[in-house]
Amino acid sequence: MLGSKCYPHVMTKLADLDPTQIKRLAALAQCSPGALRHVKFGRRAMSSEMAIRVERAAKRMRLDLRREDMNAGCEKCEFARKCRGAL
Repeated sequence: MLGSKCYPHVMTKLADLDPTQIKRLAALAQCSPGALRHVKFGRRAMSSEMAIRVERAAKRMRLDLRREDMNAGCEKCEFARKCRGAL
């Protein structure tokens, strides 16, 4: 949502982030940069809890990373879709 209060920037994907951004995001989300790199390159899946932490950390960085894009369970969650207005 371009220009909204919560997400002032265009939606981003984890794969679009550079190594410096990954390192900062990991520190804010209380996970390792290696864990985020594994997710970024498709080697591992992200838990829903981690997806929430990463989404909140990204928001602090003024990035729009959505938990629905990082976790399959969140993607299928009716509540998450309803909150985003996608239903």
